[in-house]
Amino acid sequence: MAPEFAVVIFFQEMGVPHMRQLQQSAWVKRRFNLTDASSRNWLSSHYGTTTLVDRRLQIDSVFRVSWHSGMGRDGLFVDISLDNRNDPDAPPRIMRLCNTHLESLAADPPVRPVQMEAARDILGQHNVSCAILAGDLNAIQPFDHKLHTENKLNDAYLEIGGKEGTPGQEDSKEGHTWGYQGRSKRFGYRRMDKILYRGSLSPIKFQRIGMGIKVAKEYREAAVLDWVSDHYGVMCDFVLSSDEQLTDPKQHGE
Repeated sequence: MAPEFAVVIFFQEMGVPHMRQLQQSAWVKRRFNLTDASSRNWLSSHYGTTTLVDRRLQIDSVFRVSWHSGMGRDGLFVDISLDNRNDPDAPPRIMRLCNTHLESLAADPPVRPVQMEAARDILGQHNVSCAILAGDLNAIQPFDHKLHTENKLNDAYLEIGGKEGTPGQEDSKEGHTWGYQGRSKRFGYRRMDKILYRGSLSPIKFQRIGMGIKVAKEYREAAVLDWVSDHYGVMCDFVLSSDEQLTDPKQHGE
């Protein structure tokens, strides 16, 4: 990981043991702030979300918004302070980050479009200069291909040059994040996990991560599970527009 980049990590589908593991990890303690100290604010004990925020970032606020959901899904938001490098006296700006796990499966009527509309309204508030929404978006139906454009968001994978099939067709294999490491083959190979953005940000690098990583041998032998995750992860490097910069927490006495 390049040291000049501040890092934010989104986790979805967490349980209490996963939270404890993060809290006890030396690399987390050394570099990150956690949005959650416990599972108290999770709407579901099986679908918790937590965000790790680089200590070099100035956190303005952290909050959750419950989606319309039958599965306890919500958006975990973190506001990061930005400065105007050309005008130190300019009104403060915000980079808003949303960690989310959208509704699973197919529903009638569909639920994910309603959840994305709610997220769009929060990401587009007047004090937000730029925003990123990322996570397991459960993109398994034709309408999921259009959710980002319908909500005025950019898809980082596509903006970098990635390809996907038209609605109703298979996604291109280079973007798949589901279907290779899970026991269920119900949805085939899919690009379920995405990074969407808007505003004064530009993606410069996109990649899948976590491919082929297995759990410790004793768990495999006990037939508990094989893979660390049934999803591949996704990662993207962004740069801010030329007149914005990340606020230095040291300037705020932290």
